[in-house]
Amino acid sequence: MKFDWSRRSFLAGIGAAGSMFTSPQLNAASIFRKTRKPKISASLDGAPIIPITTGLGSTGDIYAELGVTPLININGTVTVIGGSVMPPEVMELIRQGNEHFVLIDDLEIAAGKFIAKLCKSPAGYTGLVTAGAAAALVVGYAAMMTEDLEPRLRAIPDISDFPRYEVIIQKSHRYPFDHQIRQTGAKLVEVETREQMIAAINQKTVAIHFTNILSDKGKVSGPETVAIAREHNLYTFNDAAADVPPVERLWEYPGLGFDMVAFSGGKDIRGPQAAGVLIGREDLIRYSLLNMSPQEDRIGRCCKVGKETIFGMLKALEVFVNQDYEAALRTYDERAQVITDAVKKFGVAALPRQFNPQALGNVTPHYSWQIDPSKLNITGHEVMQKLADTRPIGIGSMGAGAGGMRGRNPGAPSGDAQQQHQGPRDPNTFGFAVWQLKEGEEKIIAERLADIFSSAERIGS
Repeated sequence: MKFDWSRRSFLAGIGAAGSMFTSPQLNAASIFRKTRKPKISASLDGAPIIPITTGLGSTGDIYAELGVTPLININGTVTVIGGSVMPPEVMELIRQGNEHFVLIDDLEIAAGKFIAKLCKSPAGYTGLVTAGAAAALVVGYAAMMTEDLEPRLRAIPDISDFPRYEVIIQKSHRYPFDHQIRQTGAKLVEVETREQMIAAINQKTVAIHFTNILSDKGKVSGPETVAIAREHNLYTFNDAAADVPPVERLWEYPGLGFDMVAFSGGKDIRGPQAAGVLIGREDLIRYSLLNMSPQEDRIGRCCKVGKETIFGMLKALEVFVNQDYEAALRTYDERAQVITDAVKKFGVAALPRQFNPQALGNVTPHYSWQIDPSKLNITGHEVMQKLADTRPIGIGSMGAGAGGMRGRNPGAPSGDAQQQHQGPRDPNTFGFAVWQLKEGEEKIIAERLADIFSSAERIGS
C-alpha cells in the first residue's frame, strides 16, 4: 500500500516506530513529549518542575510554533544543524546545574580537575570547559600571548606591545578555524617543511599550531612539532575538535606533549552544542580562564560558559569515556538493517559498511545503498533530496553546507557559487550516517524510502 506522506500519517508513523508512542492517532505534542501527564515535583532548591501549559512550548511542538522544520539527523555532527542530541543523563545534569548559584571560576577549576582525572591527563595538566572548540582556540592563543599580565589581558587583540605574537602553521594545516587564532591579533606564519619550520622561528614566535584532522597532509608530524617547539621554548596547540572517537585520543594527544589540545563537546561526545574541552598545562589553562568569561574586559568575555553547560559537558564526557563502543556499532548496524530490509524489494541493495576506526576525524560508520537503474528511474541524489524535503520533519538536509551561510562576494566570477552538496560519484547510490538517530527514527526513514521508491518510475513497466 502506498504510504501517504501527510503530516497526519507522519505523526502516526512516529507513533508506530518508537516505543514511547502508544497511539496511532498522534498530535504534534505527542512527538516531543511523553504521552503520560508529567508529574509536578520539587527540585533540591524548592523550585517546582512543572509542565508548560500556556505560551511557547505548551503544544509540545516548539518547532511548529516558531514555523521552522526540525530534522532527523542523517548528516552527522555538523554545527549548522545543531551538532548532536544530548543523552538524558546530560540533560539531567544541566537541570541540576541550574538549581544553585556558584562562583564560575571555582566551578571551572573543579571541572578542570575532573576532566584531567577522567581523561588521564599528564601530571601538571588540567582541563577547561569552553564555549566550543573554536572558543578554546581564542582563549588558548590569547593565554599564550598575555600570560597573566593584566595590561595585556585588557589590551588584546591590540598586541603592538607584545613581545611574542607569531604562530607558525604548516601551509597544509590552514583551515577555516585559524580565523579564531587570527582574531587574537596573532600573525600566522606559513611553512611547509621541517627545515622551514625551524628557520621561521624568531624572537617573536610564540607557538606552533597543529591541525590534527589535517595531519596526514603536512610534512611535519605531531611528535616532530612538539620536539621542535620544546627545543626552542615555544608553545604547541593541537586542534582535535572532531577527532574522537577513538576515546583514547583524549589522553594520547596531551600525552604526546602538546601544551594545549582542544576537543569539541557537541559532536561525538554529545555534550552541549556550545561547549568544548581544552586540556593543557595548568599555567596555560589558568591564563585561558583569565582571558574568558566571567572575567570582564577580556577578549573571551563573549565565550561565556554557564554553570549548567559545565555540568552537562562533564557528564557527557564521562558517558563518552565509559561507553561500550562495540555495542554502539552493533546498534548502528541494526538501524541500517531496518532500512535495508525495507528497500530490498525495490531492487535497492545495501553496500558494504564504510568505517575506518582510525580516521583522523568524524569517525563514524557510513551506510550506502545502490539503486538498480534497470528497475527504477531515480538517482541517489534525487532520493536524498526527497528525504530532505520530507515534512513535517525533514530527513537530513541538502541545503546546509558545513560552512554555514555565506555573504556576497562581488569579486567572484559569474556562476562561481559554491556547491553546497556533492552527491555520491555513483549516481545510483545514496547513503548517510545513522548514529545520530533517536530510537525508532530508522523505521521512519525506512517507511519514507519505501514511499519514495513506490512512487518512482518503473523501468520497462
